Amino acid sequence: MFLELLQAVTGIFVVVYDGQHALKFTLGRAKSVVPPGIHFKLPIVQTFRTEETKHTTLDLEPQVIQLKDDLVYEVDAKVVYQIVNLRKAIIEIDDLVTGLQNRVVLAVQTILRAQDRESIKDTQALSLEIQQALAPVEEQWGVRILQFGFSNISPSPATLEITQMELLAREKLRLFGTMRTGGLGEEAAVALLAGAVVSLAPDESPPSRAGMRREEEALSRSIDGMEEERLRQEREQKNEAGEQDSESADDD
Repeated sequence: MFLELLQAVTGIFVVVYDGQHALKFTLGRAKSVVPPGIHFKLPIVQTFRTEETKHTTLDLEPQVIQLKDDLVYEVDAKVVYQIVNLRKAIIEIDDLVTGLQNRVVLAVQTILRAQDRESIKDTQALSLEIQQALAPVEEQWGVRILQFGFSNISPSPATLEITQMELLAREKLRLFGTMRTGGLGEEAAVALLAGAVVSLAPDESPPSRAGMRREEEALSRSIDGMEEERLRQEREQKNEAGEQDSESADDD
């Protein structure tokens, strides 16, 4: 505190603290980079621009990104960087933090928009791809991207609802195929999946009691058939196990 006050009053020196470096300007021209410590200067003629050169974490604003299969995801990400060339970091860009944040956001949006619901699950590969996309920025602005990672990648509420509906539709389609394979009629299978008797052809007259009875009998037969098949397989497995035990006993 005392050094800062003295620095402000006298204006003949500058204090660079640990974790910082400063770029010295003489008559507006960039000269040398100075390390932490006290550095004297000529008032008006010389100035110093001090920047943090230790590891710095940058939190990106939450983003809403639409994937190539039209699903919408909410994305949060962080990036850890370090200034390795102070001259470039100060001269090549007006505001390093804002510029870096904008370039990272653009890279994230460009890469994630090319993904789908399956490829977006591989966050490690996506993070590596984004770091590779930021390599030109590192060279141009004198920074090093130490780590990039996603703190959150989750579907939006609407996308989550769509995904759940698709999973439910697939499960119903699978059950429908199982029922039809078991001998159940198409209309009865649909009725069971829907939880009510539903006609696939609304213009046609409703099924008769005899037809419904036949469908029920077919369902009962299919269930009995599946149970008999299961019991048959269990008996075969037991017989095979018994034969193996007998062979082992004969060998002894």
